[in-house]
Amino acid sequence: MATLSSIIPPVSVSTASGTLPPSNGGTGLTSPGTAGNVLTSDGSVWVSASAAVSYPQNAQSSNYTLVLGDAGKQIYSANTGAQTITIPTNASVAFPIGTIITLFNMGTSTITLSVAGVSVYQIGSTTAVTSPKIASGVPVQLVKTGTNAWNILTGTLTTSTTASYLIAAGGGSGGSNDTNMGTGGGGAGGLLSGTSTLTFGTTYTITVGAGAAVQSSNGNGNTGSNSSALSLTASGGGGGSGVSTGAGVAGASGGGGSGSFASGTTSGGAGTSGQGNNGGAGQNSTSDAEAQVGGGGGGASAVGAAASGTSGGNGGAGTASSITGSSVTYAGGGGGGKRLAGTAGTGGAGGGGNGGAAANGSAGTANTGGGGGGAGTGGGGTVRTGGAGGSGVVILSIPTADYTGTTTGSPTVTTSGSNTILTFNSSGSYTA
Repeated sequence: MATLSSIIPPVSVSTASGTLPPSNGGTGLTSPGTAGNVLTSDGSVWVSASAAVSYPQNAQSSNYTLVLGDAGKQIYSANTGAQTITIPTNASVAFPIGTIITLFNMGTSTITLSVAGVSVYQIGSTTAVTSPKIASGVPVQLVKTGTNAWNILTGTLTTSTTASYLIAAGGGSGGSNDTNMGTGGGGAGGLLSGTSTLTFGTTYTITVGAGAAVQSSNGNGNTGSNSSALSLTASGGGGGSGVSTGAGVAGASGGGGSGSFASGTTSGGAGTSGQGNNGGAGQNSTSDAEAQVGGGGGGASAVGAAASGTSGGNGGAGTASSITGSSVTYAGGGGGGKRLAGTAGTGGAGGGGNGGAAANGSAGTANTGGGGGGAGTGGGGTVRTGGAGGSGVVILSIPTADYTGTTTGSPTVTTSGSNTILTFNSSGSYTA
């Protein structure tokens, strides 16, 4: 009968340590190691090491595409400018499902994730994020859950930012005439300002309104063109009156009324609540030619002044803004014109043009939305023209960390504190 020793060969053990050597499948360790440690093998020896989990670091502070060796690692960024990290498709890099990668942004700019062909999902959502970004100071841990699908385990992707804006429309032009009268100043273009949410990956169209053209014959000044951005529209300023006893034209800010050979006063045009103010009344007279004077166009922060005595009404003041980092005033109304030489109305602060005294009105300042000055006529058949309205402007102030630099229309780009400022003096676009 066979014995147990003949079936199972004898095993050599270390009598000194009482441990099984590696050659026979043992650890070869002479002590059990530290409590809580784990045994790891490099194929030749075993080591008793801490059980703490570690994530090797791959420092990448510029544009980078994940590689297979990044599985289980942290991608650490200390960027100082725009950075894009690409999550490749499975066809490019076949990360096993269950792969975990941590992206840690300790840079000054938001990291853009390029996810063409890949779906990335926020915690608690089954809708893929179309333009994901990682804000400065934020770690995001991703796990691969499908062939081309990754889900967030910890952290939050950023999908939008908040920008400040200023939108000014084109100003109205002053009235024109060839008879004995003082015409009204043009109203300022509408002015809007505030903050708005920009969604990453969205292109925002910017429209900058033109100032109203000069009225080359007898008649009211023209209305300025609208400016728009971020689903908001600022309306153009109304034209100044250029007809006898005619009211100023309504607009974002109304144009001033005319002063002619008639009785009483002539009303200014109505303004639009939240964008501008009414134009000032013109003064008529049947006994004193000196007193035939036009009213000032309305401004963003004040009504146009009524004509008084023998002086044209001043344009209403505009509104000061420091969105660019320094205080600038926008959307002043145009001054009213005067029939004879003397004192015409001055343009309101913020680009309003001066009225003319027996002369043409002056134009509103470009890219302020200022109204044009009204003409002062003296008879003789020569048409005195009101000044053209000033063109509008659109300004965006975007956190520099979130600024993409993707624009059309060649805006002026400056910085102020932690923000990048885009000043659009003509139409264009910005892609967040």
